[in-house]
Amino acid sequence: MLSNIQIVYLVAIFLSAVAGGFLPLAKPQRVRESDGFPGGEAFSSGVFLALSLLMMLPSSFMLFRQVEPDVEYPIASIIAVSAFLILLAIEHLTGQVVTGKQQQEDPAQVDPAPVDSTPALIPLLLTAMIAAPSFFLGVALGVSDGVQAMLIFIAIILHKSTAGFALALTMVRSTLSRRQAMILFLSFALMTPLGVVLGGFTRELQPDWLPLFKACVLALGAGTFLYMGTLHELKGAPMIKCCHHPRCFVMMVIGFALTALVRWIVGEAHHF
Repeated sequence: MLSNIQIVYLVAIFLSAVAGGFLPLAKPQRVRESDGFPGGEAFSSGVFLALSLLMMLPSSFMLFRQVEPDVEYPIASIIAVSAFLILLAIEHLTGQVVTGKQQQEDPAQVDPAPVDSTPALIPLLLTAMIAAPSFFLGVALGVSDGVQAMLIFIAIILHKSTAGFALALTMVRSTLSRRQAMILFLSFALMTPLGVVLGGFTRELQPDWLPLFKACVLALGAGTFLYMGTLHELKGAPMIKCCHHPRCFVMMVIGFALTALVRWIVGEAHHF
C-alpha cells in the first residue's frame, strides 16, 4: 500500500502534467507560438545532471556492492549507459521518421516548409519516447524514500509540466482529433503515477530481490535523468536551446549547485 507522501507525490505529478498540457489543448491558437519556459527547462537540466551523477548512480553502485560484494564490474554504469543509448536511439528513430515523412511529401525539397498539420504518427512516437522514461522515473520514486524521494519528485515535477506543454503543442499541430489528443495526453500523464504505484507496492512487499531491483531501477533512472538533462529533444535540448543565454545558463548551474548542496548535506548515498 502506498504511503501518504507517495499518494501526494502521485497526485501532484499527475496534476503537473495536466496543468502543462491544459492551455495547448484548451486554447491551441493562443499558445502555438509560445517558446515554453526556457529558464525552468535550464534549471531542470542542472537538477537532472546532479540527481543522475551525484545521487541515483552512486546509490545504485552502493546497492550493487551490498547485493553482490564479489562483483567488481560496474553494472550500474552499464545499465545507466544502456538506458541513455536506448533513449538516444529512440529519439534518432523519431527524427528519421519525421524526415522520411517530409521527404515523401516533397522529395525535391531540401528544407521543407512547415505544414499546417503534422502526421499523427509524430505525436504518437513522441509520447512513447517520453512516457517510457517517465514510467521508470516513477518506479525510482516509488522504491525510494526520504530526501532521495523528495529530490526525485522535485526533478520530475520540474520536467513534467514543460514536457506536457511541448507534447500537447505537438498533438494540437497534428492530424489527431481532439478526442484522440486527449486520450493520448492522458496516457502520458498517467505513466509516472503508474510507475510510482508499481515501485511503492514492490517496496511494501519487501521481497528478497528488492535491493537488486532498486539498484537496477536507480541505474535506469540515472541514465534517464542524464539523457533528459542533456540530449532530450536533440537540437531542441535545453542544454543547447536554452543555456546559450547567460540567464538560462546561470539557472542550469543553480539547479546543479542546489542539488549538489543537498547531496552534501544528507551525506553518502547509501544513507538515503
